[in-house]
Amino acid sequence: MDNKDIIIDEIRRVVNLLGREDITRNEFLENTQIVSVQDLESTFGGWSDAFLAAGFKPAKWHSISNEDLLKEYSRLLKLLGHYPLGVSGYKEISDNSKYRGGVYKKRFPGGLKQFAIEYLKWVKTNSKEKVDVVVKPETLKIEVEDNIVVADAISTETLSVDKSQLKSRFYYGNAAEYLVVAELLFRGYNAQKLPVDEGLDVFAVKNKELYLLQVKHSDYEKPSESRPIQITNSSLERNKGLNVFYILVLSRKQPSQRDFLILPYSKIDELIKIGAIKQENKAQHISFKVLHKNPNDAFIGEYKEKCDVSRYLNAWDVLL
Repeated sequence: MDNKDIIIDEIRRVVNLLGREDITRNEFLENTQIVSVQDLESTFGGWSDAFLAAGFKPAKWHSISNEDLLKEYSRLLKLLGHYPLGVSGYKEISDNSKYRGGVYKKRFPGGLKQFAIEYLKWVKTNSKEKVDVVVKPETLKIEVEDNIVVADAISTETLSVDKSQLKSRFYYGNAAEYLVVAELLFRGYNAQKLPVDEGLDVFAVKNKELYLLQVKHSDYEKPSESRPIQITNSSLERNKGLNVFYILVLSRKQPSQRDFLILPYSKIDELIKIGAIKQENKAQHISFKVLHKNPNDAFIGEYKEKCDVSRYLNAWDVLL
């Protein structure tokens, strides 16, 4: 008996054991001790083809109701302890859910990120569903290769700096993101870094409200003026909405003068429209500096009333 026959017989045995012909891949794997995911993939290419070969019809992803998918996602969050996002999230779902990661990814335009947003909307109208997600600490691993530059993580000026300076920029950027996550956790937000950078860095939830954050770090050439801060046009275009915020971590000369400038997407958009932030023709990003007359104020680009963003300096209440 070859592998195909063994797997087919085992599928039929589990179907008979459970008394249903609509079993999922995970239900099958939980009730067999002789067939693994690798066996299914190497022999049939996946669960669907193996299930068909055994004489049964696999459930199509579009036949699964939103309600069932959202309830399963709720169970998954309790199991994982965090929101599964990006490539690693896709694999976590496939390994732990009764439905494959692709089912969740295809359900709403916007993929896994949009599914998480829709889930939070659903939770608001289903008070019985409550998920206390405990954020698990991530391992920070930074590798800088000689010929690799990550766009939107550093400015174009870094193309001419040496490797030690480039590595420092990577560390500072990641440190800023972890710093923002820590500040949010202290304020009662359930926050975590996103595993894949798609123009957003941090995902946070509080009182069933979702917040999507891009974090930028800038140190200071002099106490009154930050280095240029860049945001790509593609990121601005892709990530619009009332729940999108840009948090600028500003490191002054003294470590005690590290501040957070918390700007909603709407404020960035307003600053561009009134010309406080210049959007050069054919440029792939906007670039601006944060200016200060004293430690308690902040201006974007120029010391003008229209450029005054002091209200947003260390103003975590902006997220509410």
